[in-house]
Amino acid sequence: MPPSAQVAAAQRYELVFDQASDAICTVVGDRIEACNQAMQELTGYVKAELEGEDPAIFCPVPLAKHIPDRSRAFSVEMMRMPGTYEDVAVLRKDGYVRLVDIGVRVVRSMSSASDTVESPGDFTMLIFRDVTAKKQMERELITKHAELRNAYMELERNNAELKSMQETLVQAGKMAALGELAAGIAHELNQPLQAIRGYAQELQLELDVLLQASSKRAEIQSHLFEVVTGVDKMSAIIRYLRTFTRKSTEGYDWVDIHSVIGDAMKMLGRQFDSRGIEVVRFFSDGLQNVYANPVQLEQVFINLATNARDAIEATGRGSGRIEIHTKQSGKFIEVSFKDDGMGMDDRTKSKAFNPFFTTKEVGQGMGLGLSLSYGILSKIHGSIVVQSEVGKGAAFLIRIPQDFRELG
Repeated sequence: MPPSAQVAAAQRYELVFDQASDAICTVVGDRIEACNQAMQELTGYVKAELEGEDPAIFCPVPLAKHIPDRSRAFSVEMMRMPGTYEDVAVLRKDGYVRLVDIGVRVVRSMSSASDTVESPGDFTMLIFRDVTAKKQMERELITKHAELRNAYMELERNNAELKSMQETLVQAGKMAALGELAAGIAHELNQPLQAIRGYAQELQLELDVLLQASSKRAEIQSHLFEVVTGVDKMSAIIRYLRTFTRKSTEGYDWVDIHSVIGDAMKMLGRQFDSRGIEVVRFFSDGLQNVYANPVQLEQVFINLATNARDAIEATGRGSGRIEIHTKQSGKFIEVSFKDDGMGMDDRTKSKAFNPFFTTKEVGQGMGLGLSLSYGILSKIHGSIVVQSEVGKGAAFLIRIPQDFRELG
């Protein structure tokens, strides 16, 4: 090639080198020999500042300069190992770092004896491709994705809360309707109940005269007494249904728990006998009285006893056992009802105290017994919990404070 052509070719190569979009510099030994325009723009140095300088000026100090996560600092060791290095931080003249992908090429001169022995004509070419904007966009996308994911999860939680609130409102509506229904039923039932009570009292007076010498006199009078007592209890329960949404201490008194349990079992005794259910009482001695409404407590115990009865009957065995335990626990009285019935799974246990939740067939239960019991106990700062496994029966533990007024 003529000398003039060689000069022209060299000029073209120099122009291509200088105008390349990637930042390029050549290193001979441990000094920068040449750099193009893109390298000057990337690093902030002018050509005169870079030529003859140690490439270590591009190395950021990890502890002094902020290097993004998952990135690594440029080091002169990279120049000794040809290849490509991604997401590398290089230090600019102004002290900031830029993220680049680096290509390292070792160029051997024609006079090199081998690829492993350096000769004066060998040089290293560093090609820097600025990816700062790209990495920033990637990180922003990751951040936005995390924000969207968190927003989605928050929306899911809000939807779940909204659904729960809607269900609560539906239940509240049912309870309000039940309150109106209870008031109407109470009004309708009160008159015939009072009539039954009046006729029973009349029979007591008349039979007392007619059966003076009869051996059945005491038994018949006892039966009539139970009719009157039962009517009085029904009237008290109806009065409670009419006022169960009102917070009141009307009718509260010091109550013997064992006496209340006895009254509740008396109402259910014949049902238990006809179903072969044995009721065993483990009552602690010296149990102190509690300040409560005896009719409401009796309603709680009736609900627990009837649930135990139904759970035993569902086994189909034709027999069963209910244990009632009482004990003093500090300033609380603990009462537990244990049965050997069907038991409950976790789902049933979690919803047992929800209004209108029932596992019974339509027409056999409204799902209000445990809910009302929970409400009665809550008003006097008591509690009720259930322990149960499928096929192993259930145990309801009640804690009643001796005087809820002392608890605030």
